[in-house]
Amino acid sequence: MSGDCQWRPLWSSLVEHAPVDWRRLRCAAAAIVCVALFLSATGRAIGFVIAGLLAENATAATVALLASVVLSAVVMKVFAHVIWAGVVDRAEGRLRADLLDAALAQPLSKLSEQAVGEVLDRVDDDTHEVGTLLRGPAFWALHIVLGVGPLWVVAGFVWWPSAILLPVTAVAAWLSIRRILPLIAERKVAEEAAWSAHAAAVEEAVAARDDIRTSLGQAHVIRTVAALSADIHRKFSSVLKLEALATLRSGVLLSTVLAAITVAGIYLVTQERASVAQLVTLFTATSMFVAQVDRLMQQLPDLQRGLGAVFRLRAMLAVEPEPSGGDAVPAGDLDVHFRDLDFSYGTGTFALRNVNITIPAGQTCALVGRTGSGKSTVVSLLVRSVEPNPGTVFLGGADVRDLNLHDLRSTIGVVNQRTEILAGSLAENITLFADVPREQVAAVIDQLGLTDWVAELDDGLDTLLGPGGLTLSAGEEQLVAFARLLVRDVRVVVLDEATARMDPLTESRVVRAADRLLAGRTGILVAHRLSTTARAHQIAVLDHGRVVEHGRRDELACAGGTFHALLRASGDLPAARMPDRPEAGVVGCPGSKAQTSHGGDTRVGTRRRMTRPPPQPRIKPLPGLTRAVWDALNVARRWCWPAIAFFAIVTVLGGDGVVTAWLWGHLVQRLDQQQGPWSLASAMAAGILIGPLCLSIAVFCYPRWWIEVLLRTRLSVLVGQTNQRRLPATPPGEVVARALDSDRYAQYADRWVDFGIGLTASVLAAVLAGSWLAGAVLVAVMLSSTLACALGRSVAGRSAAAASAARAQFGRAVVSALDSVRTVKLAAATPDVYRHLQVVDQGRVGAAIREHRVQALLKSVSLLMVQLGFVAAWAGLLMGWWPLATALLLATTVHSFEYLGQVSGEIVTQAPGTRAWLHATSRLAGGGSLVRLPAGVNLLTGEAPDPQPTAPARLQTLRLHEVSAVHDDGTVGVEGVNCEIRAGELVLLVGQVGSGKSSLLRALAGLVATHGRIEWNGQPLDATELRPGRVALVGQVPRVLSGTFETNIQLDHTARRLAPAVATARLERDIGDAGGPGSAVGHRGTRLSGGQVQRLALARAVACEAGLLLADDVSSALDVTTELELWTALRAAGTTVLGATSKAAALAQADRVFVLDSGRIVDSGPWAGIAHRWAHLAG
Repeated sequence: MSGDCQWRPLWSSLVEHAPVDWRRLRCAAAAIVCVALFLSATGRAIGFVIAGLLAENATAATVALLASVVLSAVVMKVFAHVIWAGVVDRAEGRLRADLLDAALAQPLSKLSEQAVGEVLDRVDDDTHEVGTLLRGPAFWALHIVLGVGPLWVVAGFVWWPSAILLPVTAVAAWLSIRRILPLIAERKVAEEAAWSAHAAAVEEAVAARDDIRTSLGQAHVIRTVAALSADIHRKFSSVLKLEALATLRSGVLLSTVLAAITVAGIYLVTQERASVAQLVTLFTATSMFVAQVDRLMQQLPDLQRGLGAVFRLRAMLAVEPEPSGGDAVPAGDLDVHFRDLDFSYGTGTFALRNVNITIPAGQTCALVGRTGSGKSTVVSLLVRSVEPNPGTVFLGGADVRDLNLHDLRSTIGVVNQRTEILAGSLAENITLFADVPREQVAAVIDQLGLTDWVAELDDGLDTLLGPGGLTLSAGEEQLVAFARLLVRDVRVVVLDEATARMDPLTESRVVRAADRLLAGRTGILVAHRLSTTARAHQIAVLDHGRVVEHGRRDELACAGGTFHALLRASGDLPAARMPDRPEAGVVGCPGSKAQTSHGGDTRVGTRRRMTRPPPQPRIKPLPGLTRAVWDALNVARRWCWPAIAFFAIVTVLGGDGVVTAWLWGHLVQRLDQQQGPWSLASAMAAGILIGPLCLSIAVFCYPRWWIEVLLRTRLSVLVGQTNQRRLPATPPGEVVARALDSDRYAQYADRWVDFGIGLTASVLAAVLAGSWLAGAVLVAVMLSSTLACALGRSVAGRSAAAASAARAQFGRAVVSALDSVRTVKLAAATPDVYRHLQVVDQGRVGAAIREHRVQALLKSVSLLMVQLGFVAAWAGLLMGWWPLATALLLATTVHSFEYLGQVSGEIVTQAPGTRAWLHATSRLAGGGSLVRLPAGVNLLTGEAPDPQPTAPARLQTLRLHEVSAVHDDGTVGVEGVNCEIRAGELVLLVGQVGSGKSSLLRALAGLVATHGRIEWNGQPLDATELRPGRVALVGQVPRVLSGTFETNIQLDHTARRLAPAVATARLERDIGDAGGPGSAVGHRGTRLSGGQVQRLALARAVACEAGLLLADDVSSALDVTTELELWTALRAAGTTVLGATSKAAALAQADRVFVLDSGRIVDSGPWAGIAHRWAHLAG
């Protein structure tokens, strides 16, 4: 029976999203904004008419009327601006929600291949860019469109030809750039794609920072990011060339018309066909009309550029979602059947061929085989992580392709070989943000024997996990994954290496809970630890994508085939017939803390040990805000300072420039005195025409400086995060969100540029007017805005800092969800996680509205002061403080100070928020300047130095004296460790989950703070100094980078030998099947199995040729044959290895084994000599 998707009302991925266009802003508040802006523009136009009357005959009543009209116009504009901020921020939030919806609705196979940073760039940065354009250029454009009408009426009323000339000019200006605008949009799309690739590379490198620093891969990621930066520069330059051309064309045309109308008006006055009052009104209205249209033309490229982001957002909303609808999952017990299953990923030579497996309802089948044989692929086809061919995979007799996908994944519970932890509390990680009663979560914790472990956490179930939260070992993370499974009501259970990173004792205890879950349910186990298969009724052995054996476990164990050989290699023979219910207990060493028996202690893991967190790593001094601004302004001087000079020329000589206003004032005064005006008119026309040329040059140069600041900031953060001396672990999403917010930095430096230009113009005006009082009016416009903003600084600072923090928190949550998307989707938890992200984003929307409304109110002071300055110009004429020429100079110039007054105020209001961002981001970069490049790096050309060769440091002895390791959150990993490792030895660590194995290895790699004494060949060393060429680490859950096998192994170190590393890691066959060393591994290795990822990371570490290889449970996702081959190859190469494992076959090969319990070494020696005491820890 066909069924609809039951979660459709909760999650809108199946609902058509609103188009990304102006209709998202359609609401009653937007209509009110339009009305208010029109009334404001009308009041301003009336003010120009009144100003003309004042030029001819100034009276107190007329000045009072002028003040009432223009101040009312300001009130309406401020009201509109405040309302508009809320309209845009809410629309931006809805857009982010839709984009998240579309992103999470994609098929898992496609979403896994997408760079997390790229998705974050779309959801966060692109929407922020669109919102910024709407709050700035779009608001101005709306104000201009609604304001040119009243100005046109006034100009036409004074001189009727202007009623025809002005609209014709506006249309001509648009036609002059019409063909350029689509080209800008097209090139902008390419540029935005380059920015996304850049953000993705930065996010990936930050997420893999530990792997990068332990393999000396920083130079590789810097070279990658530098090349992407150069690509941004090239594409941005092509956009700017068109924008500068558009600015020049429209500006020259509009300035020519302004000059022509001015000359025509002067001629009419000299012929006594118009009065001076009419001329003043005509020029003021026309210059304002032309300035408004010119500003609109200048905004169009920005708006068109924003359309590039809009097009990308539309493309993301248009991505094909997962299939919707479908049949309901059959009721009752469910069997699983794979029938003639063939499948290929389309790359390389690997493929499933003719797979036939039947698992009766209520029974469990174990899939075994060498790594890369296709076990996890078979499971992926059952849960439709990738889509099988129709008629090949059946659940309860129904083709899984016909089933409702959400129902299917709700029915099947999956625990993957790699557990993913989301940013959230322990309870939220168990429920995946679903509405599950607290009592049910506590019951699951008790079933797993985790009650005491949770009770020891500072906040119990509310303890924060994930990025920035409590540090868990990989085994502890797998316990969380089991809790997720137990809290759900599923009918089919899939355990894909679910206990691979647990010691056998912990596994046996977890299995007791899992057995209750498997009882009466159909189960699939994917296992390399063959003892795990003891609970399976059936075994299916895969090899190169084919089923080579399939049958009952007890029969295959004795049949002398492949499974029998695997059991013999692992030491698990004899294989008795599997009981219907596995044994409930495991007997350990008498007297050991880990001892358990049937009915004995059921606690899992070891007691978490806490102490005072280690001191924060030392960083360079944090830059002061003034110093940081100066550093930014001295970046790319060939673009920055020439552009500033040309902007200054425009401020002086443009249509409303100081010199132009001075010429205009004296010209009118001469006309009033019936003197010759033409020499001044010629100079004035020349100044008006010079403005567009200077502006077009500035438009091309200045943004190049701006993006150089942004790119340098991102690179500085990347360098700080991947330096050899690590910084406190900050969630990658938060790090990238801070880096993406670097516009704050460039914008604040830009505010100082504008302030300097405005102050220069004020001084020049005072000099030209010959009156310090006239200059004081302009200075007062700027400084009063600054003073008013200073009073609101604390409020503005708090709102800006809160908005920045909310954005960082949102980035952290999104990246965490996307990093864990496989877990989320396979648990049918997408609706719940989406709702959680919505809650986080609502906090961001609220913070943004507060920030932007505060900004709008503080900007209103500048608007008010400009109009008061306009009134003061005429009041001064009335009072006899200055002549008509000076009044006209002030009245004309003061309008250009509207923007300058705003920026002078923003210097004060943005300072706290910018300083907070600067210090937070500088800490992420290791302190110091955010715009200083590493030596040899050029972001314009993409040049970056090759990695420095590292001479291998041969090991003779490594001694540890009373070494302790303490994590950043104060968790004690190990304490009081005393041991010695000699050259050529294979030394392995064994212990329960949480015993400190990974902590000790990471401490020796310099990734965890240490106390005590570490000696390398008798020489005391800091832990950080142990890294290559002394030490190389393969993490428990390693990270690989997007790229190829070759680049992941060599990381641009051309001297590193590829072939020996590949051979030692047993990757030859896998690389051959994939198509060679140059074959892509997918985003973060998504095209590789868990075992392949571990062996690729091992090859990378081996290629370092370090004196000591730290291998943290590298065999957890490997079959026993491949594992033994690895240890044999490492021995043959003479590699000194300190590793961690829980496999008896590996321990038997070790020269010595250290047993860890509660962070201390409690026993050591060859495994043969201590196995009788600790056999319960190995399997």
